[in-house]
Amino acid sequence: MTKVRIVLCCLFFCFALPALAQKEGIHFSRGNWKKALAEAKQSGKLIFIHVYTEWGLPSKRMETEIFPLKEVGDKYNTHFINFKVDVEGGEGRSLSRKFRLKRFPTYLYFNGDGDLVYMSNGQTSNPKRFNGLADTVLRHHRENKVELYAEARYETRKQDKAFVKEYLTKLREFGIMDDTISSVQDHYFSLLKPMELKDTATVLFLLNMLTSVKSAVFEHFISHQPFYSSITKKFPLWMGNVVLSSFRRAIETDDDALFWDALVASKKLENPSLRYPYSVFMYTNQFYVMNKQVKRVIERAPFFLDRVCEMSDDEIRRKDQQQFEELMEPYFSGEVDSSTARNFLRQREDRRTVYSAYVAHALITTADIFQQHTRNRTDLKKACGWAERGVELDKDNYKNYPVLARLYAKTGMKREAIIAMQTAITLAQEQGVSPIWVALYKRALENL
Repeated sequence: MTKVRIVLCCLFFCFALPALAQKEGIHFSRGNWKKALAEAKQSGKLIFIHVYTEWGLPSKRMETEIFPLKEVGDKYNTHFINFKVDVEGGEGRSLSRKFRLKRFPTYLYFNGDGDLVYMSNGQTSNPKRFNGLADTVLRHHRENKVELYAEARYETRKQDKAFVKEYLTKLREFGIMDDTISSVQDHYFSLLKPMELKDTATVLFLLNMLTSVKSAVFEHFISHQPFYSSITKKFPLWMGNVVLSSFRRAIETDDDALFWDALVASKKLENPSLRYPYSVFMYTNQFYVMNKQVKRVIERAPFFLDRVCEMSDDEIRRKDQQQFEELMEPYFSGEVDSSTARNFLRQREDRRTVYSAYVAHALITTADIFQQHTRNRTDLKKACGWAERGVELDKDNYKNYPVLARLYAKTGMKREAIIAMQTAITLAQEQGVSPIWVALYKRALENL
């Protein structure tokens, strides 16, 4: 738990914010987080934090229309120690990152132990409704309910297996950072006895919480794949998703070590999903491009994609059918009610060609890397062949044709380039795509 701190007691907020000018409304305090916790414990009050944006109209309306009211001030000054934090300030950014805040204003309520008792957001023009929110928070506090425990409580109760499991569940519900979840999960894993690691419910819980290949839990699972695959047939899918999630995070955070760990792990997975190898291939390409190592993409892509292009149409159709059956299995088995699925009939038809569309995506995206980063005519010709196969496999995807058109143009096939771009324009118009895209394609056509 060193890299990311869950609870605000580790942040040392500097709430150096002026109190509101009004005397009757909410009195926002000055001070720091340690003093606020001490005061909350001594007084029995809760801590209220208003997370706002300077530019947001809802935040401004709350500050001008609700917070200055006497009835609101009476409620909040009596029961809460009140602070406000700009989401774009240092403390605000920390809060936003930890609790994945997306709507503002957001209201956070903590007890004297630093536990998050309640969280809400949004503007209201009704003071009774805002005071009703306070009543809900106070009721939760009286019933000893919390949304998220403080790290301080976790540290004192980390040998309590039931508590750690509940804490881990709450972290996941709040979308707390993956590194933190992984650290707590590894600790929970260390508390389990060998027999518990064979219990189906425990295994499913651990799989559902798994977030990273850099985890003792992941290492345990990947080392005992046949056994865990016998417990749940979704085991390879779950593990594959963890590998791919690690790739994504490595690219998003520019974490080279995590990327290489994910790459090593990707080669250990047994019986992965049909689309898994293509995802690994594309994430690896993305990493190399991001790190200005395009030469490695150009060197390695033919070995993978040439074999892809050798697949017959019959083999593609068989894998399309296999992928379709896997995706539809929850509906076929009755595990999921199709009547509850939005646009189910449309989804069902789209899923009939999921595999071939994904293969096409791998071909087109890699061909586009070549188109952008190499002038070697032999390489461009090779990429042209991949793009042609991608278009064959996913004919109705208008986004595929501009890549093919640019490759045709760069290899001296102007007539074919024009036809490909015209096809992109026609499909985009037929599918009701934004006129902006159509205009861009028309401009590209003029420049071919």
